[in-house]
Order: sequence, then C-alpha cells, then structure tokens
Amino acid sequence: MFRMLQVIGISERGFSEAVEDAVRQVTESGCDVHFFEVVEQRGAVRAGKIKEFQVKVNVGVKSAAGTAEEKGGKDSLFQSRYIEELP
Repeated sequence: MFRMLQVIGISERGFSEAVEDAVRQVTESGCDVHFFEVVEQRGAVRAGKIKEFQVKVNVGVKSAAGTAEEKGGKDSLFQSRYIEELP
C-alpha cells in the first residue's frame, strides 16, 4: 500500500533540480519513495531576473504500519512546512 505526500521543492538552478529537492526531502526522512508526479511549476522573479524555481510534487511512498495519526503523533517528516500528507 502507498500513501501520497505533497512536497514543495525549490531550486535557484531549474525545475529539474527543484524536483530533486522535493524527492530528497522525502527520502532523507527515511521514506521508501516509489514514484512522483509534478503537479505545479512556478517561480519567483526579483529585479527582472528569475530568482527561484518552485515545484509542487506528489510523491508516492510505501506505507509503514499505521499512519502517524493512527500512532497518536506526528511524523518527523511533517515537521517541514513543505510536506503534507494527501487524503
């Protein structure tokens, strides 16, 4: 069984690197990542120049035994303001 996480990835270099940032955030938390889907791309412009590339990515991870809610607490993964679990 899989659960879906929605993650925001950010890079100053490009969209591909922003996706890598999003996936890295999840894998570094110890999740077993199986797939991802880019659902949104955007960026920030400052003084007429691209400052930052941003992506919203849905990441499919192998579900551990019980969700954080079922365990009565919050995953350390969700301490990041850039990650939330999708219903």
